Amino acid sequence: MDKVKLPVHKHSLLPFTRFSLGLCEGCRSRGYIYEGYRCNESRCDTLFHKECAESLPEINHPSHPDHPLKLAPVSNYNPSFCGLCRALFMVGYFCSICDFKLDLGCAKGPGVPLLVPEVSNVHEHPLKLLVKAQYNGDIRSACKLCGITLFGTTHYYTCCQCELLFHTDCVEFVTEAYHSSHPRHPLKFLTCESLDYADKECLLCGMEFHERVHHCDVCNVSICSQCVRTPPPLVVESPKTHEHGLHLVPRRMDFTCNACGTQGARSPYFCLQCNFMIHRECIDLPRLININRHDHRISYTRRLGHGNLKCGVCRKKVDGFYGGYSCSKCSNYYVVHARCATRKDVWDMVELEGTPEEEEIPPFEVIDDNTIKHFSHHHNLSISKDGQTLHESTLCQACVLQISSETFYGCNQCDFTLHQKCANLPRKKRHACHNQPFKLQTKFLDSASKCVLCNKMFTGFRYESDSDMILDVRCASMSEPFVHKSHQHPLYYCITDKFKRCSHCGNLEKSIFSCDDESCDFNLDYKCAGLPQKVMKHRYDDHPLILSCGESNVDGEYWCEACETKVNPRKWFYTCNNCGITLHISCIVGDFSYTLAGSELSWGEKVVPNTSICRVLCSACNVRCKLPSILQVYKTGVFFYMCSSRCRYSRKI
Repeated sequence: MDKVKLPVHKHSLLPFTRFSLGLCEGCRSRGYIYEGYRCNESRCDTLFHKECAESLPEINHPSHPDHPLKLAPVSNYNPSFCGLCRALFMVGYFCSICDFKLDLGCAKGPGVPLLVPEVSNVHEHPLKLLVKAQYNGDIRSACKLCGITLFGTTHYYTCCQCELLFHTDCVEFVTEAYHSSHPRHPLKFLTCESLDYADKECLLCGMEFHERVHHCDVCNVSICSQCVRTPPPLVVESPKTHEHGLHLVPRRMDFTCNACGTQGARSPYFCLQCNFMIHRECIDLPRLININRHDHRISYTRRLGHGNLKCGVCRKKVDGFYGGYSCSKCSNYYVVHARCATRKDVWDMVELEGTPEEEEIPPFEVIDDNTIKHFSHHHNLSISKDGQTLHESTLCQACVLQISSETFYGCNQCDFTLHQKCANLPRKKRHACHNQPFKLQTKFLDSASKCVLCNKMFTGFRYESDSDMILDVRCASMSEPFVHKSHQHPLYYCITDKFKRCSHCGNLEKSIFSCDDESCDFNLDYKCAGLPQKVMKHRYDDHPLILSCGESNVDGEYWCEACETKVNPRKWFYTCNNCGITLHISCIVGDFSYTLAGSELSWGEKVVPNTSICRVLCSACNVRCKLPSILQVYKTGVFFYMCSSRCRYSRKI
């Protein structure tokens, strides 16, 4: 359906027929919203009930009977306090004659409520009905009956003796009532303690019960207060999902959803004519979307087809007889489970059906076969392909690594250099760590930032999202499948609620590369995955130093050329294939190795080269700094030097 412009929101809104669990931006009530409106703009996942989005332009309300109230367009309205509940709101009604304002939640209510002296069916003490403005406690607390927060609620009951809060709907439920999803017998409003034999989850939505439940003891059916207040429709018409009407089957039953291919355990929607069964969450799945695991758009198809298919997000098998997402541009048939593709950490929540694809802006203009004009630099850059080895202090301005013998672009008018691969970095890209796209930023090349993946301070180019998440170009360029010589299988990005331990350094991380082979328990964090494979010239050796990921057959002892202590040959280290010398990783790559010399980390803290014959003594650990880049700290008129972030934060100066 086409977007519509309504006065309740600053962006155009997209009608939908799916079930969305969230907070209505209009009345501020939380729960399942069916057949409402949502904002389709990036980073504005706003939901509205249909009646809230289509609020009348003018109403008469009992809370302000003298004058009519007009709906204020959100673009013309500043945040105000509701005259009834005193809640801060963005869109609502106002009186053009006096200074009275009303939010949409109160506009749907009956007006100023009277104090009710006693309600006896839910609590042992008398309850009072209050407007939010009359309560001085924390309205973020949960309702004692249904367990759902009262945030956004305009009227509620409270017990002055127990300091408990209750939704008005929960309190005013009659002790027995029929429900559209269970019309055979009335549902009784009971405590959970009295139903030790019953299912602990709602028949309709699967939500776990808290204090009280609506229950039929004849059929052993339990429904939560949320679904009693706003029951799901018995019939859903969604042509995008299915050509026929879908009927609710309100019962516990095992089934396989035709839309996503996963198992369900309760209350599907069903088409008897086609033997089609679907989760209610899978009704009206988006047709065309972008996800953070793939460079192209992916589209939903009702049947993926035959083949040995594996999901591009979870890496598990995809059953092609059911619906899912696929890429029409990739020759290797990239597919994703419907549930994986629409996860909030994977999808940016923007539906692209009917939206033309953005034209990719190249990072440079080709002047001739050997010259380009890169958007980051004001001079033309010339290519060098002859394997020229530059001085070790010449670094790529994008990744801040040595140019070594790789093909690079250089400026003939200044010392600006770029690896050829860095010159080709896309100006906009997606990464598995965030559902929003990243933009390549090249301003303030000497301004230090911290990468959220490897936790290293760095300068040079960076990728930044609209939510200020920052990646260095090394981490941003690591894509799936990630191949590293330390492991025989490809690695894939993994983010979990629990920490995983890096198989090399032992650090615990939530964002990590993992092997999806069930026989392997191998993980690699971004700090270790991004270690340079080759370091060209170094103060300890004129030959290239190669990263070694451990040796199984060890003969003799290994010693570090820098710190003159033992090197564990079964761990990672750097070695020279010509001379055979070995060095610890920490003696080659430090906390300031990705920061250009002269860059300031903060006021009075500057990264400086450590290339003199006599190495500087660290002011914190009192050891000679062996790394090529160290931190100079100016304090109380004296310069101090730090060799690592640990020393920087040790507070010993």
